[in-house]
Amino acid sequence: MRISVFESPALQGVILTLKGSERAIAAEMRKRTRSMVEPEWRNELAQNSITRMENIALVNTARVTVSNQNVQLKAGQLAKKLSGGGRVWEVSHLVEFGADPEWERPATSVKGKGFRRRMGSRFRPRNMKGYVVYPAAADLIPRVAALWVQTVVRTFHELVEKEAR
Repeated sequence: MRISVFESPALQGVILTLKGSERAIAAEMRKRTRSMVEPEWRNELAQNSITRMENIALVNTARVTVSNQNVQLKAGQLAKKLSGGGRVWEVSHLVEFGADPEWERPATSVKGKGFRRRMGSRFRPRNMKGYVVYPAAADLIPRVAALWVQTVVRTFHELVEKEAR
């Protein structure tokens, strides 16, 4: 999900401020923005998650990256191993969007014999709108945009005041 900067003069001002400022000032603004947004992102994901698997795969792997042009909200992209041997990024789409209980995937036994394993009720039913990340992002993106503007303006003001003294 994205929002357009061309519809908001405040966001355009933030991007121009970050591009035109010194490296140290821009780095401080990015660091403060990340420290403000990441707890909000995790909290929003935690409110939308119901199952333990959603908590492990999506909430615990939530990250925020901030650049001079954007703020990215991420979840479920880590290569962290799960208890069953799979990796988070391999199951995060199934956790977010659900799976058909009759869907089969190939598997191999300990002795090396191949067989088909059904998904069963491991995941919620299919939902193309998502269960955790997409609803959380839809609720949080407008707040993040406002928070980004406020954080950059406040940080820039504090740093200018500090240098003026």
